[in-house]
Amino acid sequence: MLSADGGSFKDPSGRVYWVEDGASQRRVVRGLTATTTATAESLLAEPFFGRMLADGDVVNTRVLCPDDPVAAAVMDRGWASALEHEAIEFPTWPYEWPFGMLEDAALLQLHLLERCVRAGWILKDATPFNIQWTGNKPVFIDIPSFVPREDGDYWHGYRQFCSLFLIPLMVTAHLRIPYQPLLRSCLEGIPPEVATRYFRGLQRLRKGVPSHVWFPSKVEGWMRTRDGAKRSPGSKRRQSETSLLALLDGLVRLVKGLSYRPAAPSVWSRYSETHSYTKSDLERKKAFVEKHTRARRPRLLWDLGANTGTYSRIAAKHSGMVIAVDGDHEAADVLYRETREGRERNIIPLVMDLANPSPGQGWAGRERAPFVERRSPDMALCLALVHHLRVSANVPVSLLVEWMRSLDATVIVEFVDRDDEMFAKLAENKREDHADYTLENFQSEVDKHFSVEERMGLKEGKRELLLLVPKRVNVS
Repeated sequence: MLSADGGSFKDPSGRVYWVEDGASQRRVVRGLTATTTATAESLLAEPFFGRMLADGDVVNTRVLCPDDPVAAAVMDRGWASALEHEAIEFPTWPYEWPFGMLEDAALLQLHLLERCVRAGWILKDATPFNIQWTGNKPVFIDIPSFVPREDGDYWHGYRQFCSLFLIPLMVTAHLRIPYQPLLRSCLEGIPPEVATRYFRGLQRLRKGVPSHVWFPSKVEGWMRTRDGAKRSPGSKRRQSETSLLALLDGLVRLVKGLSYRPAAPSVWSRYSETHSYTKSDLERKKAFVEKHTRARRPRLLWDLGANTGTYSRIAAKHSGMVIAVDGDHEAADVLYRETREGRERNIIPLVMDLANPSPGQGWAGRERAPFVERRSPDMALCLALVHHLRVSANVPVSLLVEWMRSLDATVIVEFVDRDDEMFAKLAENKREDHADYTLENFQSEVDKHFSVEERMGLKEGKRELLLLVPKRVNVS
């Protein structure tokens, strides 16, 4: 009935569990120690915390009655009490977020901390893994992070905030180095002593670098003991409320002043200008997506190779949640910023190479679940994607179709023929002839795993849209 979350074990004050109740919606509960239970009860009674809940900045949370069967199951595991949180539809990790998402998550962390400090509380952690997304809105999910602040307590989360929020943002904003691979390779972020290797010469003088990279790095160096062990810079420091609030205000202004400016606009971030469809074909393609998403109304839809989300937006009108994935950071960032300012609230853009999707990370490979295992979609869009994976990543057609079938979802796929100019551009200067990449072979592989319910030609036969429904295996 209960299964422990693979990423909830480092804080001994509690543990998160998933509850499988036979329904389509899983429940999320958290077991707490006796001490943390008392703190949580005080927190839930605080007016400032009530306002956070009402604003949607903190995950909706309630205390379970001890005689609730789920609470009893949690307490049987040694916990003093149980909280229930509103479930997040699809968890994501900061190394998948475009710049605007990490920036807004950082601002939420600072905003909540400032409200805590003014109310006599503090957040003991400062990690983006404590933040998830309900569509394009960031939501703080780690209730045990809230603890009472004694007068003069130092903000011990400052270094963590710099390593996991501020420095990644500055590396991308100032140096145009993508932070996603750096955060994916080290779940603890980019510490100041490592960041100094990026900011050399005059780059050391960029806004925020002297005070939040170079100075902390030097302080940590001074505090190392002779045997190389490192003491916490804040272990004996005191910090007044005025001083802490001034630090938070400076960090807010610094984060808001950072922006993602690539050296040149990418092709995919200008999809509305660079696509190769006639107006008629574009409208027919949109209508095909609209027709089938409206008919099926999927709870969770993946748009794989979403570009700037032209079809994500269409699907979002008829879907509970859309996960829009693209390998182009700028395209994903454009989509996030546009949906944040627009009406689409149920689209989560992610930056990810679909030939190398996010794997299982951390302890036992389960601390941060792999992309493909977090939750299966009900429907997937694979529009003009297959030829990219075949030509650029050298994935055989048979494996591509098997991968689509592994999603166990209805799929709208667009096959781009070899005669299409976009295929020719990709295949230019490639030695392999991609002999298996033909419509006939693709159809043959599809027929092994799917039923084709509808098809439509585009671009005078150079492209074909197919609606695929998985074939079910008969078990005798």
